Amino acid sequence: MRPINAGMFTSAKLRTGSYMNLSKFGFRQLKATTLGILLFSLISWVPFAIAETSVRASVDRKQISSEETFILSLVADSILFTGEPDISALDEDFHLINRQQSSRTNIINGKINSSRQWDYTLAPKREGSLTIPAIPMGKYKTRALTITVTKASQQSRSANSDSVYLESDVTPRSAYVQSELQYTVKIFTSINFLDASLEAPEVENAVVEATGEQRYQSLVDGRYYQVIERRYSIYPQTSGKLTIPALTLQARVEGYRPSMLDPGRLVVKRSQEHRLTIMPPPKEFTGAVWLPAKALTLTESWSKDPDRIQIGDSITRNVNIQAKGLLGSQLPALPTYTIANAKLYPDHATIEKGDEQSEWSGIRSESVAIIPTKAGEIILPEVRIPWWNTSTNKAEVAVLAERRIMVAPGLLASDSSADAATRSIDHTNPNNSAAESANPVTRDYAPITPLLWIIIATLCLSNIGFALAWHKQRSSKENHPKGHNVAIENDKEPVAFNKLKKCVQAGADAPSLRAALVHWGQCYYQQTMSLSQLGSRSSELKPYCQALDAQLFGGHAEVIDSAALLEAVKRQRAAARSEVPKQALAPLYPS
Repeated sequence: MRPINAGMFTSAKLRTGSYMNLSKFGFRQLKATTLGILLFSLISWVPFAIAETSVRASVDRKQISSEETFILSLVADSILFTGEPDISALDEDFHLINRQQSSRTNIINGKINSSRQWDYTLAPKREGSLTIPAIPMGKYKTRALTITVTKASQQSRSANSDSVYLESDVTPRSAYVQSELQYTVKIFTSINFLDASLEAPEVENAVVEATGEQRYQSLVDGRYYQVIERRYSIYPQTSGKLTIPALTLQARVEGYRPSMLDPGRLVVKRSQEHRLTIMPPPKEFTGAVWLPAKALTLTESWSKDPDRIQIGDSITRNVNIQAKGLLGSQLPALPTYTIANAKLYPDHATIEKGDEQSEWSGIRSESVAIIPTKAGEIILPEVRIPWWNTSTNKAEVAVLAERRIMVAPGLLASDSSADAATRSIDHTNPNNSAAESANPVTRDYAPITPLLWIIIATLCLSNIGFALAWHKQRSSKENHPKGHNVAIENDKEPVAFNKLKKCVQAGADAPSLRAALVHWGQCYYQQTMSLSQLGSRSSELKPYCQALDAQLFGGHAEVIDSAALLEAVKRQRAAARSEVPKQALAPLYPS
């Protein structure tokens, strides 16, 4: 962008055709006015910036060993903060290894966000639960934090005297099938990496999920190492022996005599191999779906208060299955149910994966819209999900209690009752009309403002637009021949069919196959439906839908022929296309 100077303002042509010359005095006056506006804006913004000032403290790890370091970060969210944190209280329990300071300013949509940050590398002086006290930062203070310091490992490091080595560990050493194994691999290095790569673990008959990475320092035999720690969750899918292979690190490090032409020396290191015993589900467990977890809960939430609904109201109930030690894809679907005097409209289930800050590793959410059709009591049945507690090694049941909701009559019934009561009062007191005639009630009506006229005009134009769109849509529907299956023209149906096809080809488990089939059915018929409703709608798919329900909820060991299921879906799609009548060609020579 070219800078603006005084020469650019020598003259300016007005719309009327005349010319205006800006004198030297006029330009100076314009520049003074601009500076005044800027100064006024800055002065007006200062109290707001001071009011928005906040400070906070955080640590990169809350559990360390006595020979490891961690980073304490202090942040002040203000461009006007000029003080320094008072960290003298940290000397009681921590050694200060290093400190760094940085600042940051972002301007997003005209809003200025600035901050200053101080990072302190600390080493604990003792073991136990140590408290980082509230740190004074000017007239503010951060909140206190607590970290846990454990005893350092006493194993010999003589074999690991190299400047680079790997360590790995897995817990527990024995587990049930489909339960979580926590696998950790650590890279120790006392020299700089020019380039490095570590392969991810690949375990046969198991699902591997990366859960995070941390970097810190550790003191080993009087020598500080930079540690790169990577964590994984492994879910074995079959019982028996499980082998976690050794991982290979390939790194290029600085040479003994670093120079610009030296590409560094290549280092190859391998971690330990681990062999574990995976046990089948215990006989004491009688649930339909095997769910080994450290914790599992059922919770519900509502779009509005369920105790204040009337006939015709729409209220959404959301039920969450939350598990610690299971993936969201392992959690089963909730059993379907019907309610007397109400209509149910279930939505697609959502599956989430918890992050490092969440205690839940897997979450499955299902929501259903409920519309009462009659006043009185409606009953939502109790939900029970059996699961196996891997911490106590006992069977437990997660329960969502039965809920009873009283539905009140609608507004029309209330209005009619009020009118009836008014009529009865007038009938019992015939003097009311005379009294009203003698004492008329004066009502003041607010005048219609220009803004109200604009709102009324906008509503009228919107209604006209909706009417035209409705008429166009109705005309397009009338032009379709009878018997035409609109699902064939649905853009979502082919995508859903390809997902179902990939799911079958990949040999997915029953819950994944069930979800893919239900999603295709809803796209095909263009309406929300359950698996049982899809089976009743299609005779081709009915036996497969019943088999999936029996396997997931009935406790029956049904064998699902996924290839035959896919062929049945193909026949259903082919039959739909064959029902589309072909339009006759126009005559070549019309009379």
